[in-house]
Amino acid sequence: MRNSSKRRAFTLVELLVVIAIIGVLVALLLPAVQMAREAARRMQCGNNLKQLGLALQNYGDKWKESMGWQNDLGNMSGNLNGIPDRVSLNAPMNRWNNLSWIYSVLPYMEQQGVYDNVLRDRQNLLDAQTPDIKESVIDTLLCPSNTQDAVRPNQRSGYRHGGGNVAACTDYSGNLGHIWGGWKDCNAVPSDWGIRVVAPGMPADSAAAFNPFRKSGGEEGTPWVNGDWLGDMPRCNGMFRYHGRVRLRDCLDGTAYTVMVFEDMHWRGGNRADRPHDKRSCDDASWLSSIGGINSMRNPINNKNKAWLQGQGDRRCHGWSSNHPSGAQAVMADGSVQFVYETIDHLTRYQIGVRNDQQSTNFPQ
Repeated sequence: MRNSSKRRAFTLVELLVVIAIIGVLVALLLPAVQMAREAARRMQCGNNLKQLGLALQNYGDKWKESMGWQNDLGNMSGNLNGIPDRVSLNAPMNRWNNLSWIYSVLPYMEQQGVYDNVLRDRQNLLDAQTPDIKESVIDTLLCPSNTQDAVRPNQRSGYRHGGGNVAACTDYSGNLGHIWGGWKDCNAVPSDWGIRVVAPGMPADSAAAFNPFRKSGGEEGTPWVNGDWLGDMPRCNGMFRYHGRVRLRDCLDGTAYTVMVFEDMHWRGGNRADRPHDKRSCDDASWLSSIGGINSMRNPINNKNKAWLQGQGDRRCHGWSSNHPSGAQAVMADGSVQFVYETIDHLTRYQIGVRNDQQSTNFPQ
């Protein structure tokens, strides 16, 4: 007589328990996987900034320590003759060669082919480009954490120039400094944080105390800069200007303590309480456009405070920003990359945004 044994199967309860355990393990594991992915994206983003910093340093080695040449003539009349003062507006024939500093460093980013095929000596330059050029995606200019498309609609050629272009964009902006400037003047952001800086040994209530945040008509504090006026360009206290260039030797506060290029997602934002922060792109994000690759550091990092924003799509209110948790990155003028928390105090943000305020900073290196 043959002995037979019954095969014991899992019960339904046992299967449900196993499935539940697997579900719990997956739930525990997914955040860790997401964190690892974001860490990798942030590392790649930092590497992009490092590459931009190296490209600018290499460009400077050739051109007497100059940062990339930024060329936006706005509506300026007489600028082609080099009139270095307040020139009259509305002279469309001067809207020529409005190229960003990014274009000038393309050969140092292994993008010589794009550089050679950009049309120059044209009016409203972005409009004049062929689609394959204006839509050329350069991965080094895009943060992997950004959820926007690389090619975006309705991009403008430059300061006071027309829009409507479909163009490849950048997630990084050259630092104009801590300025209140044309197309960069978000009125909702306070112009006085109530902070006064006094020299060593000076009484705290001294009338000579320095208020770095108040809008000024000169070069001190947070200066007003009209992007149409060549005479205002020296007021840009960062590493770039609307038009022209800044040299490393102009960085009097030390290259390790001055931001050169920072993350800027160009978010549309918006101040309506019944709508979320709009993370679609404004119209000033094209890497080729002279208005796309520069911005002021006056606005707080990751500014989503409705009281410090204006209407949805107001290009004046976006600034240093990223999808990295709690902060954003920047490459300093010495080429080092820093992650800066959005809780940074306003005075420190001012100090690292300005190249020549001669104020000491406790910014960690």
